[in-house]
Order: sequence, then C-alpha cells, then structure tokens
Amino acid sequence: MIDVADVLAGDARGLARALTVVERGGPEAEELLGALRGRLGGARTVGITGAPGVGKSTLAQALGIALIGAGARVAVLAVDPSSPFSGGALLGDRVRMPDFLERGGVVRSMATRGALGGLAVATSDALDVLDAAGFDWVLVETVGVGQDEVEIAGEVETVVLVMVAGLGDDVQAAKAGVMEIADVFAVNKADRPGAEGQIAAIEGALAMAPAASWRPPVIRTSATTGEGVAQLAAAIADHQRFLEGPGLREEARRRRARRRVERLVAALVRERIGGPERAAFALVLEEVGRGALDPYAAARRLVKGLCGEDG
Repeated sequence: MIDVADVLAGDARGLARALTVVERGGPEAEELLGALRGRLGGARTVGITGAPGVGKSTLAQALGIALIGAGARVAVLAVDPSSPFSGGALLGDRVRMPDFLERGGVVRSMATRGALGGLAVATSDALDVLDAAGFDWVLVETVGVGQDEVEIAGEVETVVLVMVAGLGDDVQAAKAGVMEIADVFAVNKADRPGAEGQIAAIEGALAMAPAASWRPPVIRTSATTGEGVAQLAAAIADHQRFLEGPGLREEARRRRARRRVERLVAALVRERIGGPERAAFALVLEEVGRGALDPYAAARRLVKGLCGEDG
C-alpha cells in the first residue's frame, strides 16, 4: 500500500511507487487517487507536442530548467512508444534530460500501449499524483502529432505546438487540425534555413483564423542554444494568466474531466471484451465476418450486453 503522506511530502521513492501504481491501474490505483483527490489544483500543466524530430525533448528540458531557475518545482511526463514485446516504454526515466535531472527536475516515462492520441491511458492519473506531490509545473511531452493525436488539449491547460522548418509537417499539422489546439507555437531549431518563412506561414494562418479571445504567440526557439526559451516560458505564463479570466479555468477543468471519464469508459469496455466478454465478442465478430450481422448492430448488441449487467 502506498503511503499517501510520502506522496504529499514529495518523497522521491514514494512518488515513484505511486506513479507505478497508477500506470498499472486497478483497485490500488483507484484507492490512492481517491485519497489524493482533495489535494489537487496547484500544478500548472503544459503539453509539448509536435511531429517526431522537432526537438520536443530538448525543448522540454530547456523549458523545465528555465522554470526551475525561477524557483519552481517541475516534473516532466514523457509519453513514449511502447515496446511491442514488453509493453513498457522504450526510453527510461534516466536516459533523457540529464541536465534537467541534475537541477532537481523529475522525469517519468510512460508507455502509450496503443493509446490513441499518443497519450498513455494513465496520463491523467499521473498528473494528479504529481499535482498532489506539490509540483508547480508538469510538462507532458507527447509521442508526436497525427490525425488522432490532438488529445493533449483535453489533458493540459496550455498546449505548446513545436514545429521546425523543412520537415513538411506544417501542412500535415494544418490538415489534421492540430494547429487549432495550440495555445503557443514554438518554431524550434531556429538556425535552420526557412525558419523565418515558417514563422510567417504560421502567423499568416493565424491571421485568417476566426477572431478569438486568445491569439497564440509564435516564438522562435533553439533548445540547444537557449534562444527563445525565456520568451517561451513568458508566453506560457501569459496564457496561464489568461486562464484566470472569468470561468476559463473552470471550463478547462470540465473539459478535462469529461475527456477523462470518456477514456475510462473506453478502457473498461476494452477490459470487458478482452476478459469476461471475450467469448461473446468473438461470436459477434464471427457473425459480422460472415455477413450475418452488420457492424453497427453488432456494436449495439455488445454495448447493450455490457450495460445490462451490474459491475
């Protein structure tokens, strides 16, 4: 059993055990999260997302160091691809962000395990643990950006979309609607040719967007040299102050709560059809496969069966 007092005190071993418990899930995780529920709300959460190769990890480390330098306690949740064999994260907690760790930052790697959106199922739970442990900032670095990977906006308060010139991912991001979730744009690797053009393209797209109460700033950064990191931190702080407007933070919390419940329901359904309902699921799939039942009717039958039982 996890000692809640250790988590609340920010004890390193207790925190590591608590994060392992919530990543694993189950009754112990639910009990722990219930005990922490009244201690939440102090952490500010930031998503760092973008296509592979844009320098998300390096930028997250630089941003974390800047926040620590300002006196904050900072943790990073790094959502990694899963190993297809073990289900575990391919990258460990200690192989990334060494400079950030040396300054007292905390890094936790979590495996996606097939989750849509590049986010681990337990991301919300891990955010709660780190919040209760007294961290001022929690940065969530996602796997990448794609058609389904806009879920980060439902998990954090501020989304930083990292882009670089020359990858061709700006067009794909725009098509996927990913640009719409960004609260701050970071054009990283600013020494690359085409960086100014990339910035102009983003600002042009923003100028054509419908008027909104928050206009995302576009920050030129180089995580390796430190260029623009202070400006990025300031832009994030500006967005956090914006959220203090009437009802905005509450609306963000309701949005996260809804997404979290939806994710838990989906996880419970997967658990049931992969366990107690495996045989019934297989029979329905067989009917669909031979054309005796259409997929919509099959889905309705399965949902009716699941909802018709207690538990």
